[in-house]
Amino acid sequence: MKVLLVDVDSKIPNLALMKLSTYHKDKGDQVEFKKLGYTYYPNNKNQSILLAEKYNKVYISIVFQTNRNAVQIIGCEDVSYGGSGFDYSIKLDQEIDNLEEDYSLYPDNDTSYGFLTRGCIRNCYFCIVPKKEGMIYRYREVNQVVRHKKVKFLDNNILAHKDCEIILQELIDKEVRCQFNQGLDLRLITDKKAELLSKINYIGEYIFAFDSLKDRELIEKKLEVVKRYIKKDWKLKFFLYCHPDMSLTEDVMVRVDWCKKNKFLPYLMRDISCWKSPNNHFYIDLCAWCNQPSLFKNMTFDQFIMKRTNNKFRQDKVKCIILAVSQPEESKDEI
Repeated sequence: MKVLLVDVDSKIPNLALMKLSTYHKDKGDQVEFKKLGYTYYPNNKNQSILLAEKYNKVYISIVFQTNRNAVQIIGCEDVSYGGSGFDYSIKLDQEIDNLEEDYSLYPDNDTSYGFLTRGCIRNCYFCIVPKKEGMIYRYREVNQVVRHKKVKFLDNNILAHKDCEIILQELIDKEVRCQFNQGLDLRLITDKKAELLSKINYIGEYIFAFDSLKDRELIEKKLEVVKRYIKKDWKLKFFLYCHPDMSLTEDVMVRVDWCKKNKFLPYLMRDISCWKSPNNHFYIDLCAWCNQPSLFKNMTFDQFIMKRTNNKFRQDKVKCIILAVSQPEESKDEI
């Protein structure tokens, strides 16, 4: 049997497709792999038409909803679609999910990816994890995930699991070089958890989430705990969720400015609706600045926009919003 695996838009090695590869190779099937490289951004995209007459089975994995209709398969009658971008209720059979990933699909990859826990205790309105995975539960052991010298764990809320401290201690004891890259829940930090995180052989920045300004007081309180153990400037990064309904001057830019003043790196996570917003170009300019550490650390937003474009409207928009953040009462009528 000949099988085609299609990775439409994964930014990292696709865990589901790698497990499917292992499953079919173990059965003696011939597996071929195609990576299309689509991005999340909802720009105009050409549909990929794949001729699949020579295959008995085709699997299509779609991570982002913007790419739900990105692929058309011609010539094969047995086609299975999956991934969060297609239908998050579709899951691998347990037999397949238990298999090791076939990293040979991504020969240039040098990092292991995987989950130690799945699910989350939160119910953020913009997140599909609670609907897709439910409450938090233990999913894999450390040695089941680690296959390379570097590891990036994809857990959605590792700090919420009852065995969190045991897991972190195991990573320390095994000297696993790793990072939790989905945004740790700073609201759940304790002295013990912060101390353990600081002792891990960590890759890059410690990434947390600051998705709502209403959490600022609690986040600043918990940061006092973290900074007792992780003291280096720019060693903390914050995912900042952004939606057009959020005020630019009273929410989004306040959180970005807060990162700048405290020497934390921001990473703006735009909701898909931002692309249809009247402020789309502003979001693009803001991301181009604050999502690039070297630019964010070494220049202000208004300095950046003057170098980035000669468009006076965009330059004035940035200046006006910066003024409104620093002097809200005096300049609110200018926005």
